[in-house]
Amino acid sequence: MKQTSVLVAGFVAAAGLFLSIAATNAQQAPKYPLDDKLANEPAPWAVPGKWGKHGNWGRWGEDDKRGMLNYITPEMVAKAAAGVKKGKVYALGEELTNDVPRVITPARVGIQSILENDGYDRVAAKSGEYDPKRQQGAASFTFMHNHTGTHLDTLGHIYRENALFNNMPPPKPLGTAHGDAASVLQMVGRGVLLDIAAYKGSDPLPSDYWITAEDLQGAAKAQNVEIRKGDILLVRTGWRKTWGEPDSAGRLDAAHTKWHQPQPGVGPDCLNFLNEMEIVAIGADNAAVEWGFPVNPNYQRKAFGFLGLPLHVDFIWNRGAYIMEILNLDELAKDKTYEFMFVLGPLLLKGGIGVPINPVAIL
Repeated sequence: MKQTSVLVAGFVAAAGLFLSIAATNAQQAPKYPLDDKLANEPAPWAVPGKWGKHGNWGRWGEDDKRGMLNYITPEMVAKAAAGVKKGKVYALGEELTNDVPRVITPARVGIQSILENDGYDRVAAKSGEYDPKRQQGAASFTFMHNHTGTHLDTLGHIYRENALFNNMPPPKPLGTAHGDAASVLQMVGRGVLLDIAAYKGSDPLPSDYWITAEDLQGAAKAQNVEIRKGDILLVRTGWRKTWGEPDSAGRLDAAHTKWHQPQPGVGPDCLNFLNEMEIVAIGADNAAVEWGFPVNPNYQRKAFGFLGLPLHVDFIWNRGAYIMEILNLDELAKDKTYEFMFVLGPLLLKGGIGVPINPVAIL
């Protein structure tokens, strides 16, 4: 009888341990029902386009280099300008410093600004003496990666099948003339902010949070703002604040460990909605706008059977739309400024694949 009781007790303990381990594994394994749902769906770029081989290819002619920027008409710009009532201007870029938010790789170093030989006044630079009959001046060099800090992903950033959007030739080490920053010229139109962090009551959103199409539409409804065709859509996750957070011991974290966790972002289920709304550009306060970056080593994405970044491929390569990353949307959110005139005049950097930007929102 005693031996039987011991065996039963051992069996119960083992079963309990097994259930505990199973529960722990279930908690550790991320689950994304929408990812499972989209696993066998065709990718948007796999569906033949209305005007050409893919998406918006050929929509504005065979030689088009600007893509969805063609969708914004002078009338739409005028309407956006008419909405300016207060004249308040919000700068949406991050300061460019040696420690500006970025994805830290050997290539994407912090910005390096170097004064030209200590300025023009060589004598004063050494002795402190100056000529009161002359002015003094200075100039500097700047070295940086085009995708460091707040930046615009141009149409040359993503390509497939050895072709850029609209069947333009792919980039080359020297002399790239298609899909570069100089082709953008300007981006002006109606801007809309969706503060998903506020809508979900979590600021920042949790690591690796999948922002759904339902989230986008729900936030718009809660904010009483309408998403219209041709909008420039900005999505706030609250993630930018993690860049400067200390490590677990409260010490300075030079590696920015929290920032480099898998970040919250726009999920692949949003693509149909964004396409239907003819969204010209999308931006966010994280590193890649979309969900699944940096990659979670414990999870392999499934949507469309594609292992890359589907929003990047669909927006840039398929539709000729634009992506803005590492924006500062906090002041807009604080003032609950959800609709505004958006103005961007990027550096016309010939051959530049991506370009640092400081767009402004005008209320």
